[in-house]
Amino acid sequence: MSEIIFLNSISDFDVIPQNLLKVDNAKIFSFDLDVHIKLQSQKIEHERADDLLSLDERLNIFDILTKFGTWFSEIPSSEYELEGVNLLKIFDSHEFKHYMMPNLIHIVLIKKIIEQENPQKIIATSQLSKIIQSIINNKKIETVFFKNKIEKNLLWDKISIKFNLGKIPLTLNLPRNKYLTIKKYLEITTSFFYGFRYKLSHSQKKNIIFLEFNTQLFSKLLQEMKDYDGNVILINQRRPAIWNKSSLDVIKRSNCKILQLDTILNKKEKDNISFFVNKFSEKMEKLWKNSEILNKIFQISGVNFWYVIKEVFVQTYFERLQSNISLIFIAKKILKNSDTRCIVSLNEVGVTEKTFLEFNKKKIPSILLEHGFIERTDKTKRFDVLSEYTSFKDKIAVWGQKKKDWLINEYGVDPKKIIVTGSPRHDDYFHSKYVKKNKDEKLLLLTPNPINDVNGLGNTELKLQFNKTIENIFLTIKKFDNVKIIVKLHPIQLKHNEEIKSLIKKLNISTPIYLWTSVIDTINSADVVIVVSPEIHSTSTMLLESMILGKPTMNIYFDEKIPQYEHVKNNAVFTISNNDDLENKLKKILFDEDFQNELKINANSFVKKFLDNPGNASEKFASILKSY
Repeated sequence: MSEIIFLNSISDFDVIPQNLLKVDNAKIFSFDLDVHIKLQSQKIEHERADDLLSLDERLNIFDILTKFGTWFSEIPSSEYELEGVNLLKIFDSHEFKHYMMPNLIHIVLIKKIIEQENPQKIIATSQLSKIIQSIINNKKIETVFFKNKIEKNLLWDKISIKFNLGKIPLTLNLPRNKYLTIKKYLEITTSFFYGFRYKLSHSQKKNIIFLEFNTQLFSKLLQEMKDYDGNVILINQRRPAIWNKSSLDVIKRSNCKILQLDTILNKKEKDNISFFVNKFSEKMEKLWKNSEILNKIFQISGVNFWYVIKEVFVQTYFERLQSNISLIFIAKKILKNSDTRCIVSLNEVGVTEKTFLEFNKKKIPSILLEHGFIERTDKTKRFDVLSEYTSFKDKIAVWGQKKKDWLINEYGVDPKKIIVTGSPRHDDYFHSKYVKKNKDEKLLLLTPNPINDVNGLGNTELKLQFNKTIENIFLTIKKFDNVKIIVKLHPIQLKHNEEIKSLIKKLNISTPIYLWTSVIDTINSADVVIVVSPEIHSTSTMLLESMILGKPTMNIYFDEKIPQYEHVKNNAVFTISNNDDLENKLKKILFDEDFQNELKINANSFVKKFLDNPGNASEKFASILKSY
């Protein structure tokens, strides 16, 4: 084919002349579901680019991505260390992977297409221009790039604030700086009126530090710490410790203190930061210009792609350098000038967690608390790298003996490092009571998990299958009398979440869609829970939560060979494939009381095996923390 055209996003149609899309000697490749649908609707012949990658190839790209996660280890660390913290390392790991994976997929795909088609001319927009130029290099291929002004932001460049106005889901997207400013003044105001502010200069007590905890989610744990003979300090850089009445009530009841990051350093210390910003800016500028070493690090399928990601890297590190350096000095001042006995975190991938834990270097005990429902099989084991349980350097608090055995047997983790506590975030679930108001109407709670960019498995075909499955659920439920659907979306900040919301509104605009409502109340209000799981690499925490609350639960997988997780083998959840007879399966879980009771019995047995200290995990974990 003499010409090929790459369409990366729906916005490309606004800048590429329509007449070019109907040239006989041009082959069009779509890289996005919306692009594919539009081309289809216009009866324009095309190929879906991502069909060219097999599952094995995608998994291989994922493995390569995990290696890029430690790219900074190839650089002499002493040059970029401040107070023992590597400034190159504290890039948010999730944000890094979220940005890198689509680029890697595009590089491998475009290289494959160019080699396959051997074109004389390539037409695309500026979104793909750097990738194409990196691949063709000195080849005699004509390129035409049309300017697409759509910017590719990093995950946390904009913060999505999600809330409900009644049953109407609303999302407010704020630039990162504006969000942080609002957060700062919100914390200043609430702390002033209620006396929540932690003052380093006035504190002679011992401290327990919680890093980036959702106060509402861990309300029982924080309340159990109320009688601790020291300070319980919340350090929240990403999310406010207080954002609604419920979270305010948690802080009031627990007597926690909120550390306002801006108040820790005095004027002299803040002024001194500019010196280090200038110092490391110069060092990093030299590094970014060292294309020899960076091209050697950043390559895939024989393509050096530093040129592709350079602009984003340089901009991100420059824009966040001051706040990262400030955070290092804040961590130093807090940990050096207070009697901190333990640091508790939910992960070690975020900037806050990385900074405090890296600076600490295990001098002060730290505990990683398990925060999500994860089961593994041999098939999904490669995705273990997405969790930190196998690499955390200090203590790990897990939900049950099963997780402890898994860490010991699969990864040789020292048993002395592992504490079995149960799940503090789920204590309230075991004490929850709910009386259904309308017994004549069955309520089905639909909880679709969004497709994540990080694993690289989310292609056009998977999204088409996902949409078809959601559509089939709605069409099937219409056939049943007195069955109503409500939807609870995952709180994660992902593009696909917004696409799911739009799809459901198209299917039935009156369907309630909940974003930030109480998970307990939402599940309790339902008769049956349906989880849609398009990806096989992890299990949904919603499955466990609906099992705890005794709700018959169906999980729809997008794989003929359903992963043999423990909850599957134990029939604790009604697990089906997206290709199964949905109508009969829904009838069974909605109306077969004997089957429902069987699921509830099996689910109860599974929960008992999976979770230790049900309903009392907060008390257990708090007693451990109080001993420090």
